[in-house]
Amino acid sequence: MKYVDDITKLFTSFGASAGSYQEIQPNYKNFKDDLSTTTTPMTEQGLIDVLSPLKPTATVSLLGEQKPPLLLIDTPVEPAKNITLSLAASLLKERPEASATSDRQRLSDLLRDLNQMRRGGLPETPRKRTKAKVIAIISANGGVGKSTIAAGLAKTLRRPGGRTIAIDLDPQNALSSHLGITRQVPGLIQLKQQDADWGAHCLPGYGDSECLPFGIDEVNDRRLLKQLMLEDPGWLNQRLASMNLGENDTVILDTLSGATVYSQQALDAADLVLVMTMADAASYLALDTLTQWLETSRRPAQRHSYVLNQQDDSHSFSKDMAVLFRRRLGTDLIGTIRLDHQFNESLAYARDPLQYSPYSIGSQDMLSLSREVHALLFPEPSGQQVMP
Repeated sequence: MKYVDDITKLFTSFGASAGSYQEIQPNYKNFKDDLSTTTTPMTEQGLIDVLSPLKPTATVSLLGEQKPPLLLIDTPVEPAKNITLSLAASLLKERPEASATSDRQRLSDLLRDLNQMRRGGLPETPRKRTKAKVIAIISANGGVGKSTIAAGLAKTLRRPGGRTIAIDLDPQNALSSHLGITRQVPGLIQLKQQDADWGAHCLPGYGDSECLPFGIDEVNDRRLLKQLMLEDPGWLNQRLASMNLGENDTVILDTLSGATVYSQQALDAADLVLVMTMADAASYLALDTLTQWLETSRRPAQRHSYVLNQQDDSHSFSKDMAVLFRRRLGTDLIGTIRLDHQFNESLAYARDPLQYSPYSIGSQDMLSLSREVHALLFPEPSGQQVMP
């Protein structure tokens, strides 16, 4: 059966003639989309044609439609008035070639918005903070010497009339040994309740420093501490504020490696974050992930700096990796601590390396790092020298 016979029979079934039937084939060859003026009245079909395909720089305005309203399936539609569609602003706000920095910034903003939504959509209530300067020492990997650096800074950053307190947030409980505290005493794991007096349980260490150990814990104690930190992001801030420290006091937080609840609490409390890394491939490859995590946790006016530890000048690969770190981090790399076996010997014999071997390369590098940290924390002219 031919196509014409089908049409004829269809019209005959309705009592009509197929002679009046015509097929209209659409022709778009001569169609031109002229957007030079934005005040020309436009039908709804014209608006659809303008929007497809989208053009990044097109701006379409419908101003004061004068024609009668269109009828779509016998339903009157009011003409649109004073509607401005900015395609470049709303649909192409971010181009595919946007930099990785802007991507991380957007992620940071989204995470902050999510945290605010979790609090019921209300602005974050300012938390009570300690007057002391707080340094958080973190790392992506273990075994990079965080406790060694924390102890070294605790012995060299004391200001006149102030206290320098090292607090161990690492369940390994190693920080106290680096400060000459060998006996087992209660630590913050036993003092996790809100009314506990941390200041009264700080023990004296090398170089007029003080230390609050993590303490020896049971599995249930650690689980309870983690629960407290998860439920209250400001738990550590409150504990530090309760110590009633002054502006001349300094607190150094030694944390567990990686993005843990302990390190997150420390980041939230810190004025200065020192990122410990080593001159090896694993530490270098972890920089991107670590940097992104830090950006999402940054507080206003918080500074992030890097320290390269245990650089071995006797191996060319270690020296080459150190060059890559310096190129990558630039001025954010504020110190390099060269490999010094005197540090390990001092720890084994329960001696202070800054007193036992003050002229070793490690001791000299530690003093240099302490001066850099002091300048970041106290930029105003103080006339005070870093104590060895």
